[in-house]
Amino acid sequence: MKKLIVILALAWAIPLAAVAGDVANLVNLGFSPDSSHFMFGFYGFDVQSGKPYAEMFIVDTRKNNFVQGGTFKGLYAIQPQPGWNPAGAFYRLLSDASSTARKYRIDHLDQGRLVYLLLDGLSGPDTLSFKDFGTSAQWEVKLNETMEETDGSISSSFGLELDITDPAGRKTSVKAGNPQIKRKGIENYTMREILVAGDGKTVVILIERVEQTASGPSIRYMVETFRLP
Repeated sequence: MKKLIVILALAWAIPLAAVAGDVANLVNLGFSPDSSHFMFGFYGFDVQSGKPYAEMFIVDTRKNNFVQGGTFKGLYAIQPQPGWNPAGAFYRLLSDASSTARKYRIDHLDQGRLVYLLLDGLSGPDTLSFKDFGTSAQWEVKLNETMEETDGSISSSFGLELDITDPAGRKTSVKAGNPQIKRKGIENYTMREILVAGDGKTVVILIERVEQTASGPSIRYMVETFRLP
């Protein structure tokens, strides 16, 4: 009887994901040696089709924009079996992106220094205050969200404000993000991770966004990058 229950649970696991919306698995794919480029990706089961998917991006950290040819997306038309891991889609897409990753000298082992992490499943605040134990600097980060609804359709934008105070009391203030960019169907943003690259100046903020779909909310990821003065 126990074996039958386990089999039934596995059989229902995949269809339920398509009903309740999907949560993407975020992956840090590393920096280039000079910190000028960063690669990240995510994967999961697509909420509408039930198929495994993956997306990857290579970002110019100085321009805060994707490099040419640095966006990769795959939706794989196979029928997942009970217990099947959608990471397979990620590995397939990583193989396709490997030559471009080498072009920009992405080192998958150089993942920067993590200064803030919001654990999976938690809803993060829009205002953060924490100490960077690597430098003893105090960070204050604020995410300013704006949401508009027109005829039942949502669009939103955000900007970031940072104040970093070093142990000597010197404060550095930075603004990031572009509040002028309106993203359709996005109902919420959350700061998931904050990384400092090997140069000690390049900062990457990985942001979780909640997208509205006909089948329910879906979680995807984006980044904002900037350099400290």
